[in-house]
Amino acid sequence: MKFRTNVEKKDKDSKELNILIIDDNEQITKMLTTFLGLKNHKCTVANDGKQGLALIQENHYDVVLLDLAMPEFDGYAVIESLESKNLLKNNKIIVFTASTITQEGLDALVDRGVSSYILKPIDIDLLLSKIIQSATS
Repeated sequence: MKFRTNVEKKDKDSKELNILIIDDNEQITKMLTTFLGLKNHKCTVANDGKQGLALIQENHYDVVLLDLAMPEFDGYAVIESLESKNLLKNNKIIVFTASTITQEGLDALVDRGVSSYILKPIDIDLLLSKIIQSATS
């Protein structure tokens, strides 16, 4: 993962965002929490899909970063659960994954209601711009 912090500040970047990160890789969640915290955003972390789903249902987040490949209850299960409760389109979900998913598969997730996607290894600046774009759209 690239870890660059030379993102230019823009007026829309100054709003503190409430971000949920759902990923089973604790190194990734710590890195993202640190980086986004330095950008004055508040992060909540769930290291499994069931915990992440419960947090989405109980709280409001400006953006949810969702890993697709997790053991037991993965990102696809989170998406399907939200979709079955008509909550998918009410949440701004950015899928980020290292799993082997086709472009057609990613496009299908967007068609279903996922806001955006980014593939690992991530460019941290690109992720930040996607977070801001999703939160403000």
